[in-house]
Amino acid sequence: MLRSLVFILFSTSLYSQSYLEPLQLRHTNAFKNNQYETSIFKTLEISSELPIKIKSNNYLLLNPYYNNTQIALENTFDQPLTIQSLRLPIGLIHQINDSKWSLTFLTLISWNGEKLFTDDNFQFGAIGFTTFSKKPNKQIRFGVYANKEFFGWFIIPILGLNWKLNDSNSVFGLLPGRFTYEHKWNSKLYSGLNFRAPLNSYRINNQQYITLYDNQLSLFLDYYLSKPICLTIEPGWSVFKKIRNTTTENNYKINETNRVDGAFIKLSAAYRFKL
Repeated sequence: MLRSLVFILFSTSLYSQSYLEPLQLRHTNAFKNNQYETSIFKTLEISSELPIKIKSNNYLLLNPYYNNTQIALENTFDQPLTIQSLRLPIGLIHQINDSKWSLTFLTLISWNGEKLFTDDNFQFGAIGFTTFSKKPNKQIRFGVYANKEFFGWFIIPILGLNWKLNDSNSVFGLLPGRFTYEHKWNSKLYSGLNFRAPLNSYRINNQQYITLYDNQLSLFLDYYLSKPICLTIEPGWSVFKKIRNTTTENNYKINETNRVDGAFIKLSAAYRFKL
């Protein structure tokens, strides 16, 4: 059952990645950049990917995710600010009979803010894309992502690729969110390059929210302590990273934007199956 499940996910994986992670823990430390006098210094992430077969050619996908971030912004907040995000994507993966095409659709439900489960920090959206398996080692994806952020609807087309170049090298991702080059050194050691571009808004109170924009470039080293336990170290740099603080006064929005480029390091542990 696991072997057939892994095969299905290789051709229809939500994030166009070369592995499945039922559980991942990640800690990020962003270092202060004296040029901007700003630091996002601690982030804790917990996530899971849970595919469930519901009938032939159809899989239910659950992808719960929790994020806790502490922000120090010297010219905006008097003290470090803690924001949270709880997301519950629920989706369906459908393989179109014996063809080279498959469809993936997910609803996105989340609570983003200084506190969870308040009346004004609920968000919703959806992502849908189709996958064309041109060859067994090459899949192409295209679709659209939409989410109701606190600043309004954020809608963007998406394009993905999962291409095993040879036995040692692969590229995979779903742009503009993430793209990865991975090199296999041996059965325990992998390394490569990552690009990520997260965008999220968080409710502070009913008259204030902040929006985080980021473009992360990083190197990573994966070590399989004992399969399927994987440890990862990932140093990198954030480019054109911004924090926008938005307040509403007398029905007018006032935006204050801070540039927060700088170095970071991610440490993670995952229960991971390579596909």
